[in-house]
Amino acid sequence: MQRPVDYCVSKGVRDLPGNLQSATSSVPSGKAFIYFGLFLAAGVFFVFIAFTLFLPVMVLMPQKFAICFTLGCGFIIGSFLALRGPKNQLAHMSSKERLPFTLGFIGSMVGTMYVSMVLHSYILSVLFSVVQVLALAYYAVSYFPGGSAGLKFLTSALTSSVSRCFGR
Repeated sequence: MQRPVDYCVSKGVRDLPGNLQSATSSVPSGKAFIYFGLFLAAGVFFVFIAFTLFLPVMVLMPQKFAICFTLGCGFIIGSFLALRGPKNQLAHMSSKERLPFTLGFIGSMVGTMYVSMVLHSYILSVLFSVVQVLALAYYAVSYFPGGSAGLKFLTSALTSSVSRCFGR
């Protein structure tokens, strides 16, 4: 026989909007976390290599920087595909407010790879690499709470704090 308290609690839980199944369905599995970590580590590694090894010699070999940086960005995007699931992440990236950032970032990645690997153009590789770095920064800012306005506020607060520390 069910006690009245147990009945009230179970009825109250059933009457909540949604249920435990729907609440936990968006939590990634352990395997998703492992893939996320591996892809993110690979992405950070390639971006790190691009900036430490190939940025100083970008004047001589812009293609190496472009390819390494683009691979890093691809792995980082892949890490979020693994974490959230491809369907959910692609739906999020193609939402109305995210689509311009997504198209700009992915377009710059495709353009960078094309001019580096197909055209072998020195000037275009440098140009598209700069565009890709700016697109990545803009894409990252779009995830920042408050967007660019929030980032400007935070930057101005940080700048004024640092300048006060140095007596300016």
